[in-house]
Amino acid sequence: MSAATPAVPSAASRRLQSVADALSNSKHLLAVRDGVVGALPLILVASAFLLVAQPPFPSLQESVNPYLPLILLPFKMLTKVIALYVAFGVGHSLAKRYGVDPLAGGLLSVACLLTSTHPAALAPGADGKPLAGFGLQSELLGPSGIFPALVLSIFAVEIQRFMVARNLVIRLPGGAPEPIVQSFISLLPALVSITSTWLIVHVLGFDVHEVVTTLARPLVTAGDSWFAMVSIALVDSVFWLLGVHPSAVLSVAKPVWFQMLGENQVAAAAGQALPHIAPRETYLAFVWFGGSGGTLAVPFLMWRAKSATLRSIGRAAAVPALFNINEPILFGVPIVMNRRMVVPFIVGPLISVTLTYFALTLGLVERPRLDFPWTLPAPLCAWLTTRGDWKAVVLVLVNIACSALVFWPFIRRYDRELAEKEAAQAAAAPAAPPG
Repeated sequence: MSAATPAVPSAASRRLQSVADALSNSKHLLAVRDGVVGALPLILVASAFLLVAQPPFPSLQESVNPYLPLILLPFKMLTKVIALYVAFGVGHSLAKRYGVDPLAGGLLSVACLLTSTHPAALAPGADGKPLAGFGLQSELLGPSGIFPALVLSIFAVEIQRFMVARNLVIRLPGGAPEPIVQSFISLLPALVSITSTWLIVHVLGFDVHEVVTTLARPLVTAGDSWFAMVSIALVDSVFWLLGVHPSAVLSVAKPVWFQMLGENQVAAAAGQALPHIAPRETYLAFVWFGGSGGTLAVPFLMWRAKSATLRSIGRAAAVPALFNINEPILFGVPIVMNRRMVVPFIVGPLISVTLTYFALTLGLVERPRLDFPWTLPAPLCAWLTTRGDWKAVVLVLVNIACSALVFWPFIRRYDRELAEKEAAQAAAAPAAPPG
C-alpha cells in the first residue's frame, strides 16, 4: 500500500462508525441537538449586546455605562429565558421526526416548561404595597433551566405521539381548514401533557427543575475538569483518524456547553466571576484552531515541502485553515487513516488542552463569555470571547507554536517518503517521444 494511504485496522473504524450511527439515528439526541443549535443565533445576538455593554476598552466602557440597562435589555430577554427557546426547538424537532404536528410539539414543550415553574413574588411598588399579578422565575428559564427544558420537551412530545398514534384525538370532519384540523388534533394531547405536568409539580410536589438540575449538575461540573477536556479532544481526534465524523458523538456535550456559556454570560452581565472554563468556545479558540486537531500550522509547514503533492496541498489549504476549515488537510495529506499522523494529531490538541486548562484555572487568561461564528480566525476568537484579553491571544499563539513543533518532524519524515516515491515514479515513467 502506498505511503499516502496507509492501512488502519478496519474493525476499529467499523465499531466507532456503528457508535456514531447509533447516536446520529437517535431521535431524542437529534432533537436535543436541533434545539440547542437552533438557539445559537440568539446566543450570538445576546453576545453582541453583551460586548456592546462591556466593551474591551476602558474609555468605551465609561461612555456606555449610563446606558447599561437599556443595552442589556435584549441580552436579558434572550439569555435569561433561553430555556424557553431551547424547549420550543427540541419539541418542534422531535415532533417533526415522529411525523406529528411540529408546531404543536414546540408549543406544548414551552407550555409544559412554563407550567412546571412556580410564580415569582413581585417586588413591592413605589407605595410599598404588593403588586397585583405574578412574575416568572428567570433562573428557572435561563441557562440553568436548559436540562429541565430538554426533559419536559421530550415528555410533552412523547405524550403527543402516543395519543396521535392511537387516535386519542379530536378529528374534525372533512372540509375544515388544515390549521384548524391540526389545532383540534393537538387539543387532547395538550390537555394531558399540561395537566400531567401540573399534577406532578404542583399537586404531588415533585420539583422537576430541582431534580433534573441536581442530576445534570455533575455533568456541568465535570465538564470543567482537565479529564473531561482531554476526553473531548481525544474523541474528536480519534474519530477523525479512523475516518468517522465525530459530530454525532460530540453532540452529547452540546447542552452542557450551552449551559456553561449561558451561565458565564449571566455572571459577566452581573459583574460576577465567571464559573466555567470549558464551554465550546474554549475548544474553538484555544484547541481546534484551524479545525479539528489544531492543524492551523500544518499547511504552512508544507509550503516548502520536497514533495510536490504536499506542497500543492499546503498552498491550497492555507487560506481555508485560517477560517478553521481543514478538510483539505484531513483528506488531502491525508491525516484521516494515516498512521504517520496519529501521534501529532492526538498529542497536539492534548498539549493545547493542558496549557489552556491551567491558564484559565489559574486566572492567567479571562474565561470565555461570548459566542462567535466558528469560522472566525483563532486569535480573533480568543480575543473576542474573553472580552479583549490580550493574554488570550498570547495563549492561542503559544498553542499554535506547540502544535507546529509537534507536527513538524512527522510532516518532514512523511515529506521525504512522498518525495522519494514521486522521484521513483518519475524515473520509471516512459520518456515522452521527441517532437
